[in-house]
Amino acid sequence: MGTRSLTRVIEKYDDDSKKTLTTMYRQYDGYPSGHGIELAEWLSEYNVVNGISLNDTRKIANGMDCLAAQMFAHFKDGPGNIYCMHPDAEDCGEEYIYEIQGDCNKNLSITIRDVWKKKIIFKGSPEQLLSLYKSVEVK
Repeated sequence: MGTRSLTRVIEKYDDDSKKTLTTMYRQYDGYPSGHGIELAEWLSEYNVVNGISLNDTRKIANGMDCLAAQMFAHFKDGPGNIYCMHPDAEDCGEEYIYEIQGDCNKNLSITIRDVWKKKIIFKGSPEQLLSLYKSVEVK
């Protein structure tokens, strides 16, 4: 049996409102030391921008909706495991919910909710998540 998870991509706006753009369902390996690390490693490479410059050599996403599309392209490698769900999907047997939040002017953040314990177990940058789990692995 797999460790199911949901990953939401959420765009933040200047007026502090938010909108969930999409939700990705992962059938297995959805635990923080699996999917969480894979997600953080992937996100740590990206800069979210508003408009594409021909001279930009960074790994970019042109807005959060572009980042969401690239997330599916990155994680989906064949049939099964990764599914595109309704933005408000829930009660899919998930043990963890990941929320990626950002806009074109601020850094990306990740929040991880443990559904069974009903609490947030991490909130911070992709780099902070990587640092946390790499320090745990060393012990």
